[in-house]
Amino acid sequence: MRRIDGYKLQSILGRGRMSRVYKALDARQSRLVALKVFRPDDLLQDLVETDELRRRFLAEARLMHELQHRHVAAVIETGEYCGRPYLVQEYLCMNLAQLIGEAPEVEPPARRLSPLRALEIADQTLQGLEHLHRAGVVHRDIKPANLHITQDRQVKIIDFGLSRVRDQELKYPPGVIVGSPYYAAPEQIEEPDKADLRADLYALGVVLVRMVTGNLPEVRDLKDLDDELFGPEWRDFLKTALAVDPGRRFNDAGSMLEALSRLRRNWEKSRDRVCVLTAKEAGFRRSGPFLPRGEPLHTKESKNLSFLELDRLLQPRSHVRNQFQKTEDGMLDQTTMLVWGEVSKERMHFEQAHEYVRFLNQSRVWRLPTVDELVSLMQPRKSLEDFCGPALMQLEKRFWLWSADTKSRSRAWLADMEQGAVMDEDRLCSFHVLLVRSAEKEELSVMNS
Repeated sequence: MRRIDGYKLQSILGRGRMSRVYKALDARQSRLVALKVFRPDDLLQDLVETDELRRRFLAEARLMHELQHRHVAAVIETGEYCGRPYLVQEYLCMNLAQLIGEAPEVEPPARRLSPLRALEIADQTLQGLEHLHRAGVVHRDIKPANLHITQDRQVKIIDFGLSRVRDQELKYPPGVIVGSPYYAAPEQIEEPDKADLRADLYALGVVLVRMVTGNLPEVRDLKDLDDELFGPEWRDFLKTALAVDPGRRFNDAGSMLEALSRLRRNWEKSRDRVCVLTAKEAGFRRSGPFLPRGEPLHTKESKNLSFLELDRLLQPRSHVRNQFQKTEDGMLDQTTMLVWGEVSKERMHFEQAHEYVRFLNQSRVWRLPTVDELVSLMQPRKSLEDFCGPALMQLEKRFWLWSADTKSRSRAWLADMEQGAVMDEDRLCSFHVLLVRSAEKEELSVMNS
């Protein structure tokens, strides 16, 4: 495995015109980091001298190191390896694209978030953008994959490979697209060197529509925005954010933040009246005996993966009517005949999760639950603001849980119990563990008596 100083490279996260970004393991502190290495592509080197590109990379590294903000991914250190400068940023395992199930090809529908959660994410992103813009940085690639989410629900903006920094202009030849299709503002696609901070605000408007509708917006009519549900305030806000003419958008992140705060206050007043879903949308609930798969599954890499109980967005096709009864060491679900134990107080990576289970198996045969077993706890939404979380009180808002199912040597399946969805994650990431075991004979006899 290749090393750069004290970092073991795990996989490539992205390629920009100026650099490559790798996921790496900091062997000294046993943590994942994002390592960005100076490696300009041939097209860029034809346009600009390598020494000048190197100077700009180092200037960007210094700037990002100085841009300390709670909603901007932190730069840990900078260095040089074999003549190539690099910078190291904190690596955050969860991003918004994973949270909503956005596919790499982007166009298919994604999962919807609670509008309040979406507004919270937009608010934190705007705070980060306001800080960047004041420092003269236009990000130019705001999209769900570049908005990482911490375990305590905080947004961190990442990936400054396409950023435009004041007094450090880098001209692109005609026809070169800077940014991501569907999220980039019209002027950024046409003349990327002239795009200013309002291009970032446009991109965030697209992200907000994506979060609350699951779809990418039709800019001219916002056809997926249900007026009866959201009201005119949402449409007015988004029409301003998504105006084709930058002069008709919000002037800056501060003014967009103020408008977003008003939108949130209005939504909090009206949500109970307007956001009740129909019974069909809430989903059918199974009430009879249901025995979910208990054997771990190795799915392998597959674009066509579909767990039996999940739809295309990896959410439950139907829901179980749980019947919980307290036992000596957990909660017995009489519908699935599973006993759910405690959730771990600490987060741990996948191998540590197995070690944790082995340690606790001195008195009971506990194990990691499969995806199917975790899905049996997910509940249907009755409104847009409902969470899909289970009725198990012991979770205590620790909703990202490892399953026993694996996808590859480096990735395993994770359940988001809050949103009611499944996703795969790096085994070196740290999440909580919820113990499970099959009910024993004496417990079943008590249940049947």
